[in-house]
Amino acid sequence: MTIYQIDEKGLLYISPVVDDWVTLDKSSIFAVFNLDSDLDQHIPSYLNRTLYIFFPFEDRDLPDLGKLHALAQFGASLINTGYPVLSHCGMGHNRSALLAGLMLNYLGFPGEEAVRLIRERRTGALYNQTFASYLEALPAQPTRLMFQRPDVLFQ
Repeated sequence: MTIYQIDEKGLLYISPVVDDWVTLDKSSIFAVFNLDSDLDQHIPSYLNRTLYIFFPFEDRDLPDLGKLHALAQFGASLINTGYPVLSHCGMGHNRSALLAGLMLNYLGFPGEEAVRLIRERRTGALYNQTFASYLEALPAQPTRLMFQRPDVLFQ
């Protein structure tokens, strides 16, 4: 199984189907966003270790944008607090990249820059033009996160 690091800090990854939890454990992945139509096999059940979120949708039209943006904001907040996040789907090209692109947008990247970065790090990513066009139309925005790192909040 190959995971693709999207950001410079090693906090945002995309991948196809997860079939090797040891690889994820070595990368210290804290949260897994599964956008595929099936649950992954052998999901770890360690206490207080891996957060697993299942939101399946088809690689065709945009899903419910309210839910998708809520997941992206949550993922970006985790990244902002230093937790590595993996977004994955069947092939690791479109659905995972759409969510990763939205996470980048919530971290302050303009949509066009998010698409460029994802395509640079994952060959073949975002060939679904509906997903790519949606991301590219997003303006650069100030970071809009659900929560900040506790050390930032309580300084």
